[in-house]
Amino acid sequence: MNTLSIYQEKILKLAAENKKSFAIDHYNCSFNMKNPMCGDEVQVRVDLINKKINNISAIVRGCALCEASAGLVVQLFKNNSVPHNDFMKEFLFWLNNNGQEINSSLPKELEIFLPIKEISNRHTCITMPFEATIKSLKSTNKEN
Repeated sequence: MNTLSIYQEKILKLAAENKKSFAIDHYNCSFNMKNPMCGDEVQVRVDLINKKINNISAIVRGCALCEASAGLVVQLFKNNSVPHNDFMKEFLFWLNNNGQEINSSLPKELEIFLPIKEISNRHTCITMPFEATIKSLKSTNKEN
């Protein structure tokens, strides 16, 4: 089994797991996004308590990459602190630069998307659930 098929298997497993998830009922911030290029849609709901993500859901109507990314969002952020301010900037830098190693401040789990780095037209599928989460958190911070 080659490296690409191992990653593909992990991505499909993560996508299948997230497909079974439900939107949380109790939340205090949310954000919806749609990719106009492919039609993927993501709805992120976050229950934020004292700058800690108590609970989160990321419901997707779209491709397996977006679904897997949403599943990773939930795994990484549930019961965790809010991501650092440069999270998206660093994630995009890694994703858009083929020879670039992942920054030590980013979760190693993002490397599941290593084979997709070369397929730039699918990057939005991967980043959209993370971006929706960050935008959800920022909209809440503006209100406080």
